[in-house]
Amino acid sequence: MHLLHNEYIGELKLGASTTIAQYVLPPLLANFIAKFPQINLSLINGNSRGVEAALQEHRIDLGLVEGIFRLPNLKYTPFLQDELVAVVHTQSKLAVTDEITPEDLLNIPLVLRERGSGTLDVFERALLQHNLKLSSLNVLMYLGSTESIKLFLEHTDCMGIVSIRSVHNYIVAGNLRVVEIKGMPMLREFNFVQLQGQEGGLSQVFMRFAGHHSKSL
Repeated sequence: MHLLHNEYIGELKLGASTTIAQYVLPPLLANFIAKFPQINLSLINGNSRGVEAALQEHRIDLGLVEGIFRLPNLKYTPFLQDELVAVVHTQSKLAVTDEITPEDLLNIPLVLRERGSGTLDVFERALLQHNLKLSSLNVLMYLGSTESIKLFLEHTDCMGIVSIRSVHNYIVAGNLRVVEIKGMPMLREFNFVQLQGQEGGLSQVFMRFAGHHSKSL
């Protein structure tokens, strides 16, 4: 009844994959709380597979994920475009030019996000387009967050694969530089994800609000 009268009251439990939770949602959540103070909003974060599991276990009402794999019992709705980039620290001794080929990745030490992350899904799919396998690469570490990768790059001569949203300020400040991988775009969508048949309610209110503010994110 509250929704019929535009009185948005209740609890909304969100789950978001790590990149979205850290680099996209904070300003959106702040604006949403200011506009709808009677909605009790909560957020858990993990990798994309973890968010989908939380949704299926009814621990959250609405998820935001970044991968490319789709589960048939879930409904995915596009939210934002994103791009993955290869980065190295500007003080790194790694001899890497500003542009490399996909095959060059075989000889470059890498730090990547962990299994189950949407970031790794997208990178692995991009590799397969060039008949390259993740198992063939020289991966020094798999880490559970982009923040960990950025810190790792400060102390290790290797390359990371991360969202451009997560490193924009570091690039502007001159701490990291982007290395173009020729002919290997790594584009992806951030998606809302819901249980099939359970659309509507406060989840729909949040999705509409987020869509309205997406251009500023």
